[in-house]
Amino acid sequence: MAEAEKVVPIPCPQCKTKTRVPLSQITAQGLMYACPQCKTQISATRTDKGVSVRRATAQEVSAREENGDGQEAPPDKTIIIKGAPTWTVTFADLATLLLTFFVLMLSFANMDIMRFKELMGSVQERFGVTTLERGQFQAVSKGSLSDVDSNLKDPAAAARERLVNIIADSVIRQGFHGAASISSSEEGVRVRIQGRALFDEGSAALHPASQMFLQDLSGVVKSNGDLYVVVEGHTDDQPVSSRKFPSNWELSVLRAASVLKRLAADGAPANRMAAAGYADTRPLFPNNREETRALNRRVEFLFKRG
Repeated sequence: MAEAEKVVPIPCPQCKTKTRVPLSQITAQGLMYACPQCKTQISATRTDKGVSVRRATAQEVSAREENGDGQEAPPDKTIIIKGAPTWTVTFADLATLLLTFFVLMLSFANMDIMRFKELMGSVQERFGVTTLERGQFQAVSKGSLSDVDSNLKDPAAAARERLVNIIADSVIRQGFHGAASISSSEEGVRVRIQGRALFDEGSAALHPASQMFLQDLSGVVKSNGDLYVVVEGHTDDQPVSSRKFPSNWELSVLRAASVLKRLAADGAPANRMAAAGYADTRPLFPNNREETRALNRRVEFLFKRG
């Protein structure tokens, strides 16, 4: 009596749907029935080790139908479906694809110009794309088609884009891509260089490693007759007090002046340059952590057309 009341869940080999079948109906001759979910013919056989479950062969199904052999599962069986419904797989794939799409859209909307050019440069150089000059990675068409894209744009915007490409190339080539950012607007092209890349903390003396980069910027101003540059010095809100720098005002002004003198020494026309110091009055981030204070200590170059 206890054996007749015992029920075992038998999984379908095809769809994994489990059918609860009384153990007493599973004999050595075999119990054959159709899966209530996918209609697969299942053969369950009692063995010494337990219950053996497999998909019934076509010959076994035909023989059962002709001779009436085998047994059917009881009509009042309970079905247990393992896992989530099958439609959720398609839905999950669609949701994942949409998430990937929007993540890509977000990444392109916040593109780092210098890093993008650095990556594109390695790919394009591998495929043999023509370059305007060493390090300036952009496809160049020969003949009159090379200026088609520029002609379709606003001339001022096209000029700013060319300037961004030239400066970004210099930033990457001189190893400043980890400490620089470039933005373009109607005001002009603004280049931000972190203070640690140009000066020691609390000092207005330029690092020797910055000379080649500043020489490149000087060449940009010198080769564009209508281009002006304003060098801006910025500090954090930490007070300084020394004989040379009584406050952050003097430090920011002298840093901007040091950069301007270097540009002039490399040949940039003095009548198309200016320097300004803003101390800690224009922070990019709150000065509540050392990481953000380091980002606020910077020198900015504003390139604009006269």
